[in-house]
Amino acid sequence: MKQCGFFILILILSGCTTSFERTQQVYLLNSDVPIMDGSDEKVTSIVVIDKILLAEYLMRPNLVMQVDGNQLYYSDMDLWAENLQTSIHRTLLAWLNEYAEDTRFVAYNAPEAAAGQKHLVVSIEHFMPTDKGTVISNGQYWLIEKGQPSNQVSQQSFALNSTLSQEGYSHSVTQLAKQLTQLSAQIVADVESQ
Repeated sequence: MKQCGFFILILILSGCTTSFERTQQVYLLNSDVPIMDGSDEKVTSIVVIDKILLAEYLMRPNLVMQVDGNQLYYSDMDLWAENLQTSIHRTLLAWLNEYAEDTRFVAYNAPEAAAGQKHLVVSIEHFMPTDKGTVISNGQYWLIEKGQPSNQVSQQSFALNSTLSQEGYSHSVTQLAKQLTQLSAQIVADVESQ
């Protein structure tokens, strides 16, 4: 009987000392992108989207938050499901083709890339939530004729800012994805106005 009581006491004490451990959360950036249509009916030009240029601090799998103006916080529990560079590229590619009327955007590693006369280079400096309740994305993009930097057609900057209405990284990721749709619309308008 003493052994049974001792065993129950051990179980009770071990239950009191265990704490709830938060599990890792993994986020997809491009879960809601449109399915790309391969029809070429109205396509008059092909634009190749080069590999996305990301600021070095964004190359980690951890989600990052800007705190106190110039300090960054990397979450150990909130991670990107795939390489952010690849995820942004796929998301932009899908939305660019969704918005474009007479331009077809193709990936730099696609077979159709050889037919592209123009290249789109996108550089992202900031892509994160802040402790001020906002999500920011900014950087530049260039449209280059025949893939040669000396033949630059246009350079544009972008700065997108959204207010968060909910707490947590899940809502932040949703807002970041929406900002990529806004950026896609801006790029298409620039490309197709030339």
